[in-house]
Formats: sequence, C-alpha cells, structure tokens
Amino acid sequence: MKPILSPASTRDFFNFIYERQLIWYKRHVLKLPSPWTADPIMQKYKFCNMYRELDRCTIYLLTRLQPIKARPWQLFNIILFRFFNQDKIFEQLSGPFTRFEQTEANECKARLDKLKKSGQTIFNNAYIIAPAPGFMSKHAGIIANLKKISSQLAKLTERLDKADAPADAFIVLRGLPQVGPFLAGEIWTDLSYLKFFKQNWTDDDFTTVGPGALWGLKILSGLSRLSPVRQNEILQYLHQAQRKILPKIFSDVTDNLNWNDIAYRPAFSNAPWLSLTNIEGALCEFRKYTNLKNGHGRRRYFKNN
Repeated sequence: MKPILSPASTRDFFNFIYERQLIWYKRHVLKLPSPWTADPIMQKYKFCNMYRELDRCTIYLLTRLQPIKARPWQLFNIILFRFFNQDKIFEQLSGPFTRFEQTEANECKARLDKLKKSGQTIFNNAYIIAPAPGFMSKHAGIIANLKKISSQLAKLTERLDKADAPADAFIVLRGLPQVGPFLAGEIWTDLSYLKFFKQNWTDDDFTTVGPGALWGLKILSGLSRLSPVRQNEILQYLHQAQRKILPKIFSDVTDNLNWNDIAYRPAFSNAPWLSLTNIEGALCEFRKYTNLKNGHGRRRYFKNN
C-alpha cells in the first residue's frame, strides 16, 4: 500500500501505541510496580487501553450479559447500558433485563430521578446523548424510548439480521431515537463482541471515525480538513501498516519486549494486531497525548489504584 502519511508522523503514532500497550503489559501481566513507563505524559495522565476489549466498562458489560442467551435482549441491554455507559448506573437500574414493560420503565425512571436529585452523575461524559423532545429530561426520554424499543426487539433484530453490509446494520442502529453516530458505533462494536451478527462481522470489519479520532487523523496528516473518503483511506493505511511498522520499530527496545510479546492475544479479532475499531480508538488517544504534550487539552490524571 502506498504511504499516505509521513514516516515521522506514522512512527510517532505507533510509538504511542506501543508505549501504552507496554504499560498495560507491565502492570497487568508482569505485575510490576509503577512507574511502568519513562514517558512523563503517560506517567501523569490517563489514556484508554489500545484494545477496546480491555476497557473496564466493556469487560463489565460482556460479563453481565453472559447469562442472557436471547439475542433481542442482548441487543436491548447493550443499548440501555451504552446510553449511560456506567456500570454503577446499570446495577442501580437492576440490569440486565429480560423484560421491560411499563412497570420496569417506571421503576427505572424513578431511580434515575432520585439519583439525579441526589447530585449523582448519571451520564458518562465520553460522548453526547441527543436530548429528549420537548421539556422531557434526557433520562426520561431515554427510558420512554427504551420502552418503545423493547416492544420492537424482534423486528429490530430481524432488520439487523437482514443487513447486507456492516454499514447497513450501523444505519439501523443510527435510526434509534436519541442515538447519534458515535453511540451507534459503540453499540455495533458491543454486538460484534457478543457474536450477535449472523453475518459473523467483527470489530475488524467496520468502525466509525469519531470526533477525537478525526482530530488524530488531522494531526497525523497535517491537514485541517479531511473528507470521509480520505479519513477511511488513512485509517485503512494505518490498519495495514501496523503489521510492518510495529515489529520493525520495537524489536530492540530496552525492555527486550517486542509487539508479539506485549500484544493482547485474547483480542476479539485480528490478534495480535489492532482491529480497525482499535486503530480508531488509538487515534483518539493519540490526539489527547499530542495535545497534552503541547500543553493543551483536558487533563485526566492517572491513578495507580
């Protein structure tokens, strides 16, 4: 594949990926004490794992949904969970659900009303949820829409089963009320982890470029504007280039560990390399790293616990 990024910017990106994954490996596999890196930015600030399947909320969700065998209810619980994206909220709502009639809807709304009144944050700030119509609170709108979705689960599952391409299934999810593009992509990925798709799609078959990842693509390319076609072109280039660049760059590191040593082998697809979805996520984290390195951006400090 013809290079479409400079060697320097490509190397910076994969250097970041390697160093972040090495932190995970030292901490969770070798169980070494901190610091796990000499990089001052990574020592101080928090960055997501390079494999989405290592995300704490993802691990929690997949574990909680293991007993749920009915595919429509797997879908429902994923949608509900990702609206709030917090395990403690899912627990307080008594998830997972295998029915969601008016009684359950009323109880969920009452619990969310109480939590909000107490000052507890009920939404994760990782992404923006579309507001509810009229004067209805956002969480009340979500519960009302979840009630509607629960009554249409069989039809919704059938539409996903009939999708000809991953993007077609994404469009179905995007059409759900209060579900924006980023949230639809998150739901799609969770479904792939559960092997929900009869088409056997994985997180290496499809992803959407979120705002953070787009910013990362702009940093790498040096361009202020990128068309969707160009975004996908660069994303696909990085996805393929990792197989050649990671081993070449990191075969003689100080720790004597290369990518094959530190990669997450139980990854859901494309192991030991990053899936298309994980490359997209890495772009978002690389954007944060670059901004912090340049003295910009919101700071989330790293915790050793």
